[in-house]
Amino acid sequence: FHLASLAEAAGDLQTQFLEGDKEYDDILELNQFDGLPYSSRFYKLLKERKELPVWKAKCEFMDTLAKEQFVVVSGSAKTGRSSQIPQWCAEFCLSVQFQHGMVVCTQIHAQQAVDLALRVADEMDVNIGHEVGYNIPLESCCTTDTVLRCDPLLAHYGVVVVDQAHQRTVATDVLLGLLKDIVLQRPELRVVLLTAFPPSPKHLAHFTGSAARLIHLETLGAGEVVYSSTGDGYFCSALRLVLEIHRSREQGDVIVFLVTTQEIDLAHNILCHERKSLPIDLGELLPIAVHPGQPGSLPVLGEEETSQTRQVFLTQICYKESCRSTKPCSVFWILLAPSCFMVPSVELRPEATQCYMKFQHPEGDHFTLINIYKAFKQYCNIEKWCQDFYLDHNALLTADGIRSELTDTLKRIELPISVPAFGSRSNTVNIKRALLAGFFMQVARDVDGSGNYFIITHKHVAQIHPLSGYGAKSPKLDLPEWVLFHEHSFSEDNCLRTVTHITPQE
Repeated sequence: FHLASLAEAAGDLQTQFLEGDKEYDDILELNQFDGLPYSSRFYKLLKERKELPVWKAKCEFMDTLAKEQFVVVSGSAKTGRSSQIPQWCAEFCLSVQFQHGMVVCTQIHAQQAVDLALRVADEMDVNIGHEVGYNIPLESCCTTDTVLRCDPLLAHYGVVVVDQAHQRTVATDVLLGLLKDIVLQRPELRVVLLTAFPPSPKHLAHFTGSAARLIHLETLGAGEVVYSSTGDGYFCSALRLVLEIHRSREQGDVIVFLVTTQEIDLAHNILCHERKSLPIDLGELLPIAVHPGQPGSLPVLGEEETSQTRQVFLTQICYKESCRSTKPCSVFWILLAPSCFMVPSVELRPEATQCYMKFQHPEGDHFTLINIYKAFKQYCNIEKWCQDFYLDHNALLTADGIRSELTDTLKRIELPISVPAFGSRSNTVNIKRALLAGFFMQVARDVDGSGNYFIITHKHVAQIHPLSGYGAKSPKLDLPEWVLFHEHSFSEDNCLRTVTHITPQE
């Protein structure tokens, strides 16, 4: 790396960005990151992004990034710092042809890293896992160009963005300590700290020996959701927003995606407490905790109750599929819902197993779930039918609701929705390819032909769960060599659940 070339590029950058956002007023037809034409959604999001408070500081930030090793950006939530700053850092690295490396942005929670990567990829109009990726424990969504590597000097990165630096975790403090030493050996490396509030001068001087450049973003006016400095900012802001929506008297239910099951339960308790103090004329606020993968008991409201009650669904969601994929996603809403299989008593299990076999599909459990959902819709969502077949009526209702939400999302972002052709070979192959695109890290191989499946990523050996269509085979003959699984219950029974046969050709 040559500092002289960086200084020359910094001068060009300074001239380029002194004119503010002029480059976006006459934006090129092709995306500078992937060379493809911009979608209509990009221009819509760009207009919204320009309204964020952080955009007023873009010129100052880019100028500082070109000249200084350390940049500190402070501002409350909703200023856009977490989503916009990494994109601008990518533009900075692109301007010098990535000769000093790529951009890495740290997050405290794994789900936050996934969510931020999805949002940034959407706004940059690129594919998740390609130009923008993420790497969290036991899951990586990167290519060889974006993968995070174990590198003591971070030689693969030109800019390191430390988000939520005000939250003093052990991992954050260790990282900042390492960066302090690394920048002495890599003068071309840039470090950007994003905080909710300005750090003390002593804290800033800890890194460079002198006060680092601080850019303070404008705070939002009254009535907006403001970041809390207690360490639970996004959590508190989400609940505050729910209450504001309810007070606004706008129609419609609300769904809140949280990081952990503990947050779901805590949010449920808080909203149950807060609703007691709300005016009666606003109508009832009904918090509902939905834990993915666990049987739930969703309330069924009458028509009159529905018009007077706002339901708030508190749940988790894990995005596994590229937002720009046009492949069918007909099974994903079932996987996001709680399990539709009831847990009968010991004496009723043989009867329940016989019921489940009526829906069994030769291609695997994912297709069996589709058969169950099709039958559920065919019988008009009747609860009695579910009871007769030992199926959870509430779980299937949840799956139906999630399907509607995903369909609306696909329409909103202008993605084509293919009409399902159940029973055709091409439809089966397309569904398998869609599953592989989303769950490509969850693949296992039968290493000895007796049902001992070696999980490619975990390096563990597991068996197929007995309730699976394959797990019921005894002796274990004609088992598929390669399978894709949805869940590995390692700590419970070391079994693979929801399994489908795949082949290298697919």
